[in-house]
Amino acid sequence: MKKIILLASAACCFAGLAASQTAVDPAEVARLSAEHPQWAKWLADPELAKLTLAGPKMPNSNWHVADIRRPQPVHVKTGSACSAPPPGDAEVLFDGKNLDKWTGDHFGEWTRKDGVLTTGGRVYNFLKTKQSYGDVQIHVEWKTPPQPNPPLNPQRRGNSGVFPMGLYEVQILDSYDTDTYPDGTAGSIYSQSPPLVNATRAPGVWQCYDIVFHPPHFSGDTVTTPARMTVIHNGVLVQDDTALIGATVHAKVAHYEPHAAELPLALQDHGNPESHVSFRNIWVRRLSPN
Repeated sequence: MKKIILLASAACCFAGLAASQTAVDPAEVARLSAEHPQWAKWLADPELAKLTLAGPKMPNSNWHVADIRRPQPVHVKTGSACSAPPPGDAEVLFDGKNLDKWTGDHFGEWTRKDGVLTTGGRVYNFLKTKQSYGDVQIHVEWKTPPQPNPPLNPQRRGNSGVFPMGLYEVQILDSYDTDTYPDGTAGSIYSQSPPLVNATRAPGVWQCYDIVFHPPHFSGDTVTTPARMTVIHNGVLVQDDTALIGATVHAKVAHYEPHAAELPLALQDHGNPESHVSFRNIWVRRLSPN
């Protein structure tokens, strides 16, 4: 029997770069640094240059995984409204009162204060629900911390993620006034699909995701129907029934492995001090299978 994957932590965000990566072209680094001065410092870092310029090719695409040359999503303003009461048929996962519906290997890293849940920013880990879900609507409100001295690597700025089934990430990131690889910006399906637009608000301002997730279906080891996601970021559609090519993985091409029809929802603590991301008002609605 195939091993069921319970969480993407081993695959995501600190995995080694794929062996299929090509060498970085110094001329390409020089050209991009001249055309985009804001990229020059981090392209000077060999590991960041390798990640964003020499990743494996995406299937049926002109782009590579984490390709900085991919067009940056246009930024749109969204105001400041976010919070709303959950609908009557919702299951409230966090209303600021307790964490009774959550668990995790590093549960103690997460703090709850004044009705807000915040990552510890020290140890890479996941908070996951005790219940499992398949077809589901997810509402999550979040904010990234201000960055008075932003790190060189834009992926360290308020990095977190919402993981339906603990496997398929909608990226959380401070993408308000900085570029990163488009399939790693806020509202992206990480390392797969950039958002249609960048609807990110400034650090310290509450934002909201409304996600409709339909899980993949398998026949033995074969994917018969891929996972699909629709994401609304601050009231703006950024993923329109997007088909996923597999479970989230860093710097590699995603792929599927058979798993259970329902698995826990997870939130990511990226484990770096610039990523003390906060959450509030988290609820889900179970949906009929797609």
